[in-house]
Amino acid sequence: MKRTALLITAILLIISSFRLEAQDFEVAPVRVNFNVTPGESQSRTVTIKNHGNRKETFSIRLNDYLVQRQGDMELLPAGSTRNSISGWINLNPSFVELQPNESANIQVNLQAPTDDFSAKWGIMSFFTTAEQTAFTADRDLQTGVSVSGRIDIYLFYNPAAGDPGRVEIGNLQEIPGNNDERLFSVNLDNPGEKIMNTKVYLIASNLQTGEEHKFRTIEVVSYPQTARIVQLALPETLPPGRYALAAILDYPGSASLKGTQIIINVEE
Repeated sequence: MKRTALLITAILLIISSFRLEAQDFEVAPVRVNFNVTPGESQSRTVTIKNHGNRKETFSIRLNDYLVQRQGDMELLPAGSTRNSISGWINLNPSFVELQPNESANIQVNLQAPTDDFSAKWGIMSFFTTAEQTAFTADRDLQTGVSVSGRIDIYLFYNPAAGDPGRVEIGNLQEIPGNNDERLFSVNLDNPGEKIMNTKVYLIASNLQTGEEHKFRTIEVVSYPQTARIVQLALPETLPPGRYALAAILDYPGSASLKGTQIIINVEE
């Protein structure tokens, strides 16, 4: 099977109920989360609405994906990865015909086997009869994906039992930036079996005055048994001085914040 690796662009999700529009139809929500105990089932509802001025037929397809260390996404056929959610999902219906301004609910049903405590994920694609083959996605998977004639949303399953999940942070270092900001990279490692929604940000502490400066928080989805390199920006507005620069990691269930630190100089 041919694999397609694509560079994906970071966009932050403003609110979890954000509605995504492409062409003349919309799908909501853009993230569907399941969290039952192995052996149980769970159902979620996804709504599709036709904003066009003609009747449209929409089909739905499931795909797998992997996120590489540098943040690239590899889109794969359904059922081709160890963590594919596609075999656990039943869609009702799998295609729908909508008149102008008409909407329909799609029931997304998940049945979790009794003997599998690993997280699962995948993509649910809605497309018109004029489907395009291009694919784009957000680096950190915080928002849905829109291409011509098609909308992709994300499906996630974390078992309600088993490994509580954890993420480690390390190897903070400066990388080439631009005139407006300095860039730093940091490693996020997920050694567990759960999908973790993390927050990462920089704090600069002036070693002479003790004054702290906190910078923009970014949200990163960390996948089981994977490592990610995350880029963080330090604006040029930071006053001159010598600083302890820390990259801070926070995620639900963590007893305390985690971090990694280096010393930097900010020149006049």
